[in-house]
Amino acid sequence: MVRAGVAAALPALAGIALGHSAVAATATLGAFAVVYGEGRAYRVRWRVVSIAAAALVFLAGVGAAVGASVHAAAAVGNSALGNSALWATVLVLTMTLVVAVCAFVVDGLRLGAPGAFLPLLTVEIASSLPALGVSTTEVLAWTASGAASALLVSMSGVVVRRRTPERAAVAGAVAAVAAAHSDSSSPTSRRDAVRALHAAWQCLHDAALVGRDHPLTRTLHAAHLRCAAMVDGRNVDHASDTDDLRPQVPLPRPSIRYRLGRAAHPRGRSWTIVARLLVACPAAGLLALSLDVGRPDWAVITAAMILHQGPDRVLGTYRGLHRFFGTVLGLGLLAVLATLDLTAAALVLVVALLMAGTEAFLVRNYGVAMVFITPLALIVGSLGTQMDLGVVTRDRLLETLLGVAVALVVLWIVLPRSHRRILRDADEQVAHTIGRIADTRDPVAVAELCHDLEFDLHASTTAAITAAHTDPAWTRTLWPEHHHLHELGYRTLAWHLGPSM
Repeated sequence: MVRAGVAAALPALAGIALGHSAVAATATLGAFAVVYGEGRAYRVRWRVVSIAAAALVFLAGVGAAVGASVHAAAAVGNSALGNSALWATVLVLTMTLVVAVCAFVVDGLRLGAPGAFLPLLTVEIASSLPALGVSTTEVLAWTASGAASALLVSMSGVVVRRRTPERAAVAGAVAAVAAAHSDSSSPTSRRDAVRALHAAWQCLHDAALVGRDHPLTRTLHAAHLRCAAMVDGRNVDHASDTDDLRPQVPLPRPSIRYRLGRAAHPRGRSWTIVARLLVACPAAGLLALSLDVGRPDWAVITAAMILHQGPDRVLGTYRGLHRFFGTVLGLGLLAVLATLDLTAAALVLVVALLMAGTEAFLVRNYGVAMVFITPLALIVGSLGTQMDLGVVTRDRLLETLLGVAVALVVLWIVLPRSHRRILRDADEQVAHTIGRIADTRDPVAVAELCHDLEFDLHASTTAAITAAHTDPAWTRTLWPEHHHLHELGYRTLAWHLGPSM
C-alpha cells in the first residue's frame, strides 16, 4: 500500500518542482505497475513489474492517440476528420479490444486481481487527457516516469531485506492456518488458509527456496501439514478450494506457453470471458453514445470490470453491486475533495493516498476499492482542473448504471450454459493429462506433465465451484464423476512425486 502511494507521488512531485504541475499527475498511470509486483519474491518481481510497466506505457500511448483523434473530431464536427461520434466509437472499440486481450492473457495465466482492470483504466484515463491539451508525447513521457518509479520503489527493499516478501507470505499463511484452527467450523477460514498456503508456496518457488532446507520452507511445510490434516475428509459433497490441498507441497506453475495454450482451447473459460466482453463493452459504449451521455468510456470500463474476472454469474452480480455503490461513495469523496482549495503538491499527495487505497482494497473488496478508484480516475483524467460536479456526478452515475445493466444482462444471457462446458472441458483435460502420464516413461517428461496436471486440477476445482454457484442441481449430478477424477489425479501426483519433503 505504501509502495503504491510512493510510486505515484515521487515522479509527480518531481514534475511539480520542475514546473510541470499541470501534467505531473499523469505519472500515476505508469505507477500502476507497482501493484503487479506485490507479494512476489524480488527474484521475479523486477521482471513482472517491468513487463507490466512496459504494457502500461504502451497502452497509455494508445489511449492518448485515440483520445487525440476523438478530441480533434469533436472540435471540427462533421468536417474532414469525420463525425465525432464515429471517433468516439473508435475509442469504445479500442477499449473493447484492449480489455479482451488483457483479460484473455490474465485469465489464461491465472494471474488474478487486479487483472485487466489497470491496463483498461490506463487507456481510459489517457484518452481523456488530449482534450485538456496534453500531447501524446507528454502522456508517454510522464507515464514512463511513473513506470520507472514503480520499478525502483517495488525493488527498494531488496538491498536491505531481500527475503521480506517470502517472510510476509509465510507469516500470512501461518496466521491464516491458525485462524482456521481456532474457527474450525468456518468454511471461509479454511478456504482463506488454503489460498494463503498456495500463494506462499508460489512465492517460495519464485524465490527458489522450495527443495532447500530453509527455515521459511520448514515453517510453511509444518503449517501446510496442519491445514491438510484439518481439511482432510471435509467438503466431500461439493466443490471447494480445500479440494486442492494435499500433504504434498504444491508444484510451481507450469510454463507460460502451457497456460496460454490451455486458455486458447475454445471450450475453456478464457474464451467465455472474451466472448462476453466482446458483446458487453461495445453494447454499453454505443448505448451511452445513443443516449448522448458525455463519457461512453465510463460505461465500457464499468461493463468490462464486472465481466473480466471470470464467468461466475453469482460473483459477477456481486461485482456489479459493488461497482455501483462504490462509485456512489467515491463521487461523495470527490465532492468533499472538491471543496478543498488544494495546491498542486497537495493534490499529488491526495492522488498518492487514493492510489494506496486502491492497492490496499482492489483484491480484498472491490466495492471499497471503487471508493478510491472513482476520484482517482476523475482527478488524474482532469489533471486536477475544476470540474462541474453536478455534470460529472450525473454522467458518472448514468454511465455506471448503463454499464452495470448491460454487463448483468450479458452475464446471464450470453452463453448461459458455459459453466457446464467449462467444467466438462476442465475434467476432460485432467483425464487426458493423467493418461499421458501413464503412457510416458521418460522421468523428465513425467515431471513436466505432473506440473501440468496440478494446474489442470486447480482449473477443474475452479470450474466446479463456478458451476455449483450457477447451477447447483446440475453440478450435483456430475459431482461423483468429478470427485473421483479429482482424487485419481492427486493419487497420480502422489505416486510419481512421492513425499514432498
